[in-house]
Amino acid sequence: MRELLDSIILLGGLQGVGLAAVLARRREDRVANRLLAALVGALSLMLLLGVPEQRWGLTSHPHLLALTAPLPFLFGPLLYLYVAALTRPAARFEARWLFHGLPAAANLLFLLQGFYLKPGPEKLALAHAYLAGHGPPALRFFEVLQTVQAVGYLLWSWLALRRYDRRIEGYFSDVARIDLRWLMGMVLAHAAVWSIVIAGRVLDLAGVAPASLDALSHAVQVGTALVVFATGYVSLWQPELFEKAQAARTAEPPPRPRPKYQRNRVDDREAAELASKLTAHMAERKPYRDGALTLQALADAVGATPHLLSQVLNVHLRKSFYFFVNSYRAEELMAALDDPARRDRGVLELALEAGFNSKSTLNSFFKRYTGVTPTEFRLSRSAAKTPGRLAG
Repeated sequence: MRELLDSIILLGGLQGVGLAAVLARRREDRVANRLLAALVGALSLMLLLGVPEQRWGLTSHPHLLALTAPLPFLFGPLLYLYVAALTRPAARFEARWLFHGLPAAANLLFLLQGFYLKPGPEKLALAHAYLAGHGPPALRFFEVLQTVQAVGYLLWSWLALRRYDRRIEGYFSDVARIDLRWLMGMVLAHAAVWSIVIAGRVLDLAGVAPASLDALSHAVQVGTALVVFATGYVSLWQPELFEKAQAARTAEPPPRPRPKYQRNRVDDREAAELASKLTAHMAERKPYRDGALTLQALADAVGATPHLLSQVLNVHLRKSFYFFVNSYRAEELMAALDDPARRDRGVLELALEAGFNSKSTLNSFFKRYTGVTPTEFRLSRSAAKTPGRLAG
């Protein structure tokens, strides 16, 4: 069984090395792809060094011990910076990002003077003392710091993705091709692996038998290998990644200089006037039938700035641009599905006419809006109109 697990781990590491090389050479959205290459490369290096360390580190090759120890300090920062590079795109690597690597550098310096430069027999003695629960307090400090850092960066990454979702829903009426749900899945996968790491450390402090901790250690390595596999396939299957980064740039409002005495918010009377003009425009012109409708286009049509229109939608109508536009599409589709004259036409055909630009947006939003899928809605309306058979 151990041979099989080690094979999976090493295969994941080797795939990760190849994937990191491919990502580093991509020309589009270079900053994001190179950050992802660095993350995958660090994960892969941990996998490739971890197997020989566990097999021979405590026996014949003590120089293999703790080589991977500083690497987990890089996982959280690199994951967050990758998320940030996609959700708030940067044109080039920023020097201030190097501060995220300070904990890893501090851990490396500590291990250099306290472990790496020592002779083999002393390394073995220190390793056995650590496994027996007698390690130096500084080492425990770095373990706690690593755990806190990982949780913090995972939370930071999740919040960045939530902000991205709100921004694109505030600007685009169809987000099927530009959402980052797959990246949220990657963050959750990293969180799952870190939860196993944290569980192992808690059990270690509780004095649980080493055999159980070895099983958790293998689970962490296999989980990391699976994360590398998934990262590889998902990232290579995202040809529209550059498009998503461009969407983030578009949805990010530029900083606007504000005159000293300009009001921050539109007053209720102005908001009511714009809201009335907006609803009249939606009813008469039906701009929602354009599947590519954006906040900018709608603002131009009603003679407002995107900032003002967004403020009226969010503050006064309490709807995001995405929800506001798609609610009109859903209402038109509901009327079409309920129309006996259009019963022979397909749901998707009617949805496209109403402005839905993708099947995923259609199904997810329609169910969110009505509680049922379009097909279920049509069947329920058809059943309601069909007279029951007379008993006789």
